Formats: sequence, structure tokens, C-alpha cells
Amino acid sequence: MIRFAAALAAAAAVGAGTLQATGIASLLEPLEQRYLFSPRPVDAGRLRALSTPENGIEEVRLLTPDGVSLHGWLKRPDDWRAGERYPLVIVYGGVRREISQFVGRSGAPGHWGWLMVNYRGFGLSEGVPTERAVLDDAKEIYDWAAARPDVDAESIVVLGRSLGSYVAVAVAAERPARAVILATPFDSFVALGQKHFPHLPVSWLVGGRFDPSALAPGIGAPALFVLAENDEVTPVENGRALASRWGGWTQTVLLPGASHYGIERRDEFWRSVRGFLATLEKLATFVSRG
Repeated sequence: MIRFAAALAAAAAVGAGTLQATGIASLLEPLEQRYLFSPRPVDAGRLRALSTPENGIEEVRLLTPDGVSLHGWLKRPDDWRAGERYPLVIVYGGVRREISQFVGRSGAPGHWGWLMVNYRGFGLSEGVPTERAVLDDAKEIYDWAAARPDVDAESIVVLGRSLGSYVAVAVAAERPARAVILATPFDSFVALGQKHFPHLPVSWLVGGRFDPSALAPGIGAPALFVLAENDEVTPVENGRALASRWGGWTQTVLLPGASHYGIERRDEFWRSVRGFLATLEKLATFVSRG
């Protein structure tokens, strides 16, 4: 995300006249593709091998309305039985890294399943990622999951990591998510840009794009905020700023000594996620008995 902000500095040199002629979106989308999403090369064979009949992981391919094939994985609960419905966590990934890192590490109490689908251009997904395309795809992924006969459509949690926190917020603003988990989130690109590049006219360039703080007050679902103490990309104060605007109740967990990168490998990250999901199950049991 810092690379994207730096690219905006170069865009500023284009000048207001060109921006007025071409439009902000047409200028920024190529920058998004090159500097923000910028997926790394992958080992296609390794990704295909993640799904086997023995491990309960289903390979997922979704066709978007504009004909792009998205690729990912559905990990059912270990104790799932045919005919049952299970609650589901949908994961939206961060910058550059494709999402297979969550496949082997995901886990939760009870009967939770996990759905992980790569953005356009990431992993084995086709297409080119832009803000508009990624947000549209994320809602399509949610709708596909909610329509599955084995998923409890009333118990879908969205989890966003870094840039994916914005994607998860955007989905929760338009879909009835049961809860939201935001790992190393940010309040807006404008706020991040002003912090890292105080002399850059980020607000003028970005406008209302990448702004989860504008959506947060209208979301009533409970949310877990997982923040990294030494986060150099999306600092703790930006995550707390987003939490302060959230429309539902929130829980915040600070990972001591953690930086922005690699929190998926930390046990305390997964303990906080499992604890939050266990709390949701307890609340559901209490409501049903009440």
C-alpha cells in the first residue's frame, strides 16, 4: 500500500489538466494493478495439490458475470456430515500475496468452514485486479457461498487481512454478514497517505476510494479488530480509528511485537480469531435458548 501511495506521487506530476480530461478512475486503475495489488508469481502445481478428497478441502472455481474464472478453496469442518449446514468464514486477502497461506492454517471451534478465493490475477484466478472488480467479485463470492445447500447463510463471517479488510468492510456494508474480522485494518487510504506522505495531495487524488471508515458507521455486525503493535504499513492508530467509527460492538486485540507481515503464522492471531468465533457461538446459543 505504501508503494501505491508513492505511485500517486508520480501521478500528481501528471497535472490537473490531464486528470480532468481522463478522469481519476482511468488514471488510478493502472496504478492499482501495478503498485497496489501486484500479485507475486505462484507455483501452480502446489496450489492445485492443496485440494484432495482426504483433507476435506474442495477446489473452488467461480465464473464472474463478465466471464472471469476465480479460483480458491472451501475447507469444510472436520466433523461435517452430508446434509448438515455449517457456519462459514470467507477470507479476503492482502496485497501481493495470494490466499493459499490461509488454507492450511485456518481453523476454528465448533463447525466452522472456511472459504478462500483469490482476487483476479492472484494465484490461479484469471483477470486483472482493480478496486471496482475486486469489490464486485467479493460480493459475488459471498452470494455464491450463501446459496450453497451446505452453508448456513445466516452465519457467514467475513475476514479481511490488510487491504482485504477494506474488501470485508465493503461486503459487510451490503450483505448480512453475521460478524466481521479485520486483521491489520486501516481507516482510509487518505489517512494512510497523509501519514506516510504528508506533502502529497492524496485526498485530491484518491477521492472516496478505499475508504472503509465511510462505510463503518452503517454496519451493525459485531467486529474483531486484530492489530499489530509495530505495524509499519497500517499503523495501530489507523485500525483504532476505524474501530471507533464501527456501528456495532467491537473487540480489539493487539499482537505484541508484531509487524504488518506474517501475523498469519502467529498462534496468538489464530487464538484471537478462534476466541471471537467461539463467542459468536455462545451468543447464538444464548439467543436460541432465550
